[in-house]
Amino acid sequence: MLKKIAISDLTVDMYIAEIIASSNMPMPKKKRGMVRDSRIIDKFVEIGIEHVVIDTTKGLDKSDEDSKARVNTQKQQLEHAIEDSLNELMKNTATHYQDLHLEWGSAKEIFQTSVSIINTSISAIKGGEIINPKHFDEAAKAISRSIMRNKDALTWLGKIRDTDNYLFEHSVNTSILMGVFAHAYGLNIKQIEQCITGALLHDLGQAHVLEETFKHEGPLSEEEYKQVKTHVNHGVRIISNEEGFQDIAMRIVQEHHERYDGSGYPNALKGDEISLFGRMFAIVDTYDAVTNNRIYKEAVPSSYGMRTLLELSNSHFDESLVHVFIKSLGVYPTGSLVKLNNGFLAVVIAQNPESALKPLVKTVYNTLTSAFLEPRMLDLIKPNNDEKIVSYEDPRAFNIKIDEFMPDEMDF
Repeated sequence: MLKKIAISDLTVDMYIAEIIASSNMPMPKKKRGMVRDSRIIDKFVEIGIEHVVIDTTKGLDKSDEDSKARVNTQKQQLEHAIEDSLNELMKNTATHYQDLHLEWGSAKEIFQTSVSIINTSISAIKGGEIINPKHFDEAAKAISRSIMRNKDALTWLGKIRDTDNYLFEHSVNTSILMGVFAHAYGLNIKQIEQCITGALLHDLGQAHVLEETFKHEGPLSEEEYKQVKTHVNHGVRIISNEEGFQDIAMRIVQEHHERYDGSGYPNALKGDEISLFGRMFAIVDTYDAVTNNRIYKEAVPSSYGMRTLLELSNSHFDESLVHVFIKSLGVYPTGSLVKLNNGFLAVVIAQNPESALKPLVKTVYNTLTSAFLEPRMLDLIKPNNDEKIVSYEDPRAFNIKIDEFMPDEMDF
């Protein structure tokens, strides 16, 4: 149902169907959609908007206590669902290696629960409420254990993304990559878990920056860029106000946009002035940003992402750490496209612990006939297989969508 209301009656969680134009007043960029941040309302008031039309079927109604109660009930139900899921995940303390198909179920639950934690935390921050450090701590433990059992399961999940949920899924995927990196670097378990926690927390400060700024197409204005950069200090303040987050996590939140050559923000730290954990996460954050689709930018393949890191080594990033990170992903990263010596293209499905050069792949395309194949699993380490990888390939050049060839066990 559509209803015209005064701007003074507009609240967070209402859905704007139309903004009523005022004479000689500029119209805002956001013309319809859910109001997630009270500062959007302040902006409307500032530019002289007097009335809007809301859709009560998609958001709250004016003075609708039943509707508000429903929203609170939904929040409580989500909190209970997170608690129940974490309780189950904490029961699985196994860390020994297991085959990919055995880890799918746990990995999927871990990923979805972690996304829910970020989602509810962002909502809590916008509503002036506290976040729950225990949720982050337990999610980090679950992610670390899943990586030890089989890192490919969570790695694959990180490639199935929704651009509308970029903030939530980016936080979770960087936590997975940071966990893989930290394990490969040889940090102890407590440090690894704190690295994962820091990754989950690193962008919570974005809750205090207008959502439309992050969905901006094209270059940001100087003022918009200043607003974006404030998310780091907002994040530090959020973490500082909560007990239960340790120094490693704080360093990651504080330093994830610092750069090795001093060109980063907010403090223009340089070289070893940036902690080991901040230097590590800057690499992870950049890699995930360039290799996943965003509203305003198409993703690049994993091999291109690694090339970007190498090009920025010893300027933006610590070169020695870049090489460790790339090695941690595998010579041929999970989810990348490779060419075999028989001319077939294959998607890398899983790493082989016994040989980095011989992963498990799925053949999908014949370059000799320019035709798609009936997908077939191929374990390159098997002694009767003569196939071997000869090069990386760009999926875009063959109109191949990698997530269409994800492992059969991944059922969404």
